[in-house]
Amino acid sequence: MAENASTPRFSSLPLLWLAMCFATGIFAVRHIPIRLEILIAVSVAAAIVAGIFVRRELSLAFVAIAFVTAGSATYSLQQSGPAGDRLKQIYDEQQIASGEPVEIEGILIGNSEAAVDGFFITLNTNQLTYKGIKQNVSGRLRVFAPIQSQEMADDYAAMDLRSGSEIRVACNPIREESYQNPGVLSRKELMDWQDLDATATLKSPLLVERLGTAPSWNPINAIYSLRQNLINEFREKFSVSTTGVLIASLLGNKHFLDKDSAEVFREGGTFHILVISGLHITFIGGLLLLLIRIFTKNKLIQFVLVSSFLWFYTIAVGAEVPVVRASLMFTILLFSHAIYRSGSLANSLGACALVLLVWRPQDLFGPSFQLTFVSVAAIVIAGFTLIENLRAIGNWTPTIETPFPPLVPIWLKRFCETIYWREDAWRIEGKRHVWSAKLFKSPFRNMNGLEPLQRVAAFIFEGILVSIIVQLWLLPFLVVYFHRVSVLSVLLNLWAGIFIALESFSALIAVCFSLISGALAFPFIELTELFNWLLIAFPGVFVQHDWVSFRLPVYTGWVGIIYAIYLIPVLVLGYVFFNWNPFAMPGERLPHRVNLRTIYGFAMIAILLGAIIILHPFSSPRPDGRLHLDFLDVGQGDSALVTFPNGETMLVDGGGRISYKNNDAEIGSEVFEPDVPGIGESVVSEFLWEKGYSRIDHILATHADADHIQGLGDVARNFSVDSAYFGRSPMADPEFAAFANVLRRRRIHEQTITRGERLKFGDVTVEVLYPKTMEDPEAVSDNDHSVVIRIVMGNRAFLLTGDIERAAESELIVGGGTLRADLVKVPHHGSRTSSTQEFIDAVGAQYAVISVGRSSVFGHPHREVVERWKSSGAAVMTTGERGTISVSTDGKDLEIKPFKP
Repeated sequence: MAENASTPRFSSLPLLWLAMCFATGIFAVRHIPIRLEILIAVSVAAAIVAGIFVRRELSLAFVAIAFVTAGSATYSLQQSGPAGDRLKQIYDEQQIASGEPVEIEGILIGNSEAAVDGFFITLNTNQLTYKGIKQNVSGRLRVFAPIQSQEMADDYAAMDLRSGSEIRVACNPIREESYQNPGVLSRKELMDWQDLDATATLKSPLLVERLGTAPSWNPINAIYSLRQNLINEFREKFSVSTTGVLIASLLGNKHFLDKDSAEVFREGGTFHILVISGLHITFIGGLLLLLIRIFTKNKLIQFVLVSSFLWFYTIAVGAEVPVVRASLMFTILLFSHAIYRSGSLANSLGACALVLLVWRPQDLFGPSFQLTFVSVAAIVIAGFTLIENLRAIGNWTPTIETPFPPLVPIWLKRFCETIYWREDAWRIEGKRHVWSAKLFKSPFRNMNGLEPLQRVAAFIFEGILVSIIVQLWLLPFLVVYFHRVSVLSVLLNLWAGIFIALESFSALIAVCFSLISGALAFPFIELTELFNWLLIAFPGVFVQHDWVSFRLPVYTGWVGIIYAIYLIPVLVLGYVFFNWNPFAMPGERLPHRVNLRTIYGFAMIAILLGAIIILHPFSSPRPDGRLHLDFLDVGQGDSALVTFPNGETMLVDGGGRISYKNNDAEIGSEVFEPDVPGIGESVVSEFLWEKGYSRIDHILATHADADHIQGLGDVARNFSVDSAYFGRSPMADPEFAAFANVLRRRRIHEQTITRGERLKFGDVTVEVLYPKTMEDPEAVSDNDHSVVIRIVMGNRAFLLTGDIERAAESELIVGGGTLRADLVKVPHHGSRTSSTQEFIDAVGAQYAVISVGRSSVFGHPHREVVERWKSSGAAVMTTGERGTISVSTDGKDLEIKPFKP
């Protein structure tokens, strides 16, 4: 940052300010829609006026107006709607129902992307056939082709599906919301961020027809082939964990990550290291730049070679938007350095923002863009500048530019001298001058023979400092998007960064040597496995003891403005450090000379707001004297949150997948469990965090089926829980055993409940109607041994039935007590094995809620069951169609509000 100390640094950052104006326009028009024609007219008029008054300060205001309205116009133009033949528009407007069989023709974008049990392809679509009628279409379709036998693998290989190939696929494209609950990420929004219109799964190679061949050879296909060969080499030579880490971090493919390894990175706050983004691009580009500088000092040659390799790498790893964005940013920053305009990285950052927002203005609201730019801004504006000044303080010697020592506290001066002062360098430099001087430095300056240790200390300090700065700037984003604060992420980021680099180099050497001799490669294969073990084992110790991170809810509604308010003092401090000149004379005006009171004041404000975000004292809803039940949309499963009038909470079941373990897919000889988020993590926990909870008082597992109990394990890990209730404890059942292990690890009180027990929560009574008392509480917990509870407040009652079937219904009718309820959670997702007419008559419900997905592999709910409930006079609602169904009562009234009207 070699700028004149008398010139305010932000005055020389026009591109940064213009980018901020452009982004402001995008943000504003999203919340206050204005006609596109008006925006264009205002932008053009403001630009003309700015040109007329170009030499007056007034022109700056009109330039700002021009860029604000230009940003609004760009976003409005992008949001004005896709072309009428766009695939996502066809499905969003219900011209074709999601999941209907169609034939789609298109051109392959890139080669296939390998997965453990198949591969993915992406098509630029051009034609769609539905019920015999053809129409032109546009947009991107992502298709997964599972491989379940060698014959299928051979059939796909024979098709030679390469980039540029024209193919036709018969499939059932999906574009619909999957889990409709407050706080759960919209599936359509996620696809839009990924620039996808729909997804599909192929059932057979027979449904794929190649219409045209790609060029026999092109450089892009050669790059993709090299990438696929590396994937194959890694899978052949390394263990499951090492393979997944290498393929994700080096080649941008996360489909080979195993769940256990990924969870260590995720809980340690280092998962971003496995995702190719700005971190990887910066590391690779910076390393390559250092190597090339050994051979040439020509900055233009350096720029051409480094940027060429980076774009080669970008294409090789799939050229996804985040990687393209990171490469574009690095290219712009490196270009500014090449043309000798390296005085302001912040100005170059503004140029990056302008280019990227013009390209994809909607990215401003996406987490990937926000996380990338905030982290880079933190490093450029605060991190790099602060480190440069600290180095200058520690290395100060009298010069024409800095004739006097830095005006900083003595403790800071001594610290900087300890880690940065080089006595040998000063002696050499002193001999070059005609004058002599004695400098009295830190008492720890005599480090003869310990210079390597001093350099390591400086490296560690700078790494920790930058990591802290980035974490502080990213705090609101990490809470809102990931609900996680990693207390050891500063340490673990350094650890992971070092060992993943060592592991990558060792693995690449092993692959190269294997082309010559297996014996030569063997030591490096073992070394790679050792590095991977160290990479995961050290943070794994902290993860195992829950010392690494904790999960946080979010503030919603108007209180959510605290996240923006928190960034104000953080940005002010960044501005101060960006303009700090520790060698400024006492008479020079601010902000060059740091006012410590100002720093301390804004630092205290940031700490206070950060504490409010982390401790979240105002996030959870206050008791309102009403009983609330929220039946969540968890697909094929059950989950309901009960909030009692006194504020206590009970989560009844937590949903889950029937099976998310891929026990047949293997890498080498090891069983592979993919890194797939469970329903409890991605749906139930997200819903609870959105409501502001970090604590759930009680959880209740009706029985041990995965679609009921699996998600409760995630909830028990993510939230503070007082007690867990269940009817049986079948430790032989793997799902229940996994749940019980979490309870014991988290020291959650366990309690078995049976028929006849009554639990009191203020004015509400929870009656346990089933199961009846059993001599063996560890006996099998099947559907007909589900816990059935009746929740009563005043004149209102609600019946939650688990997955009971006919036998249990008969027992309840005969001796289970009163079944009468205003609302019933229909047994077993509306299966025909339940809901007998006698049971329906005994309940006499006004409302029947069926917890089931929009489409069920079991055909739930069965039509005859729905008709029986309707015939009894009950209004039937399904979570798959209506999303979360929220019910509340004060004991007299009854309010029902579905998430989707």
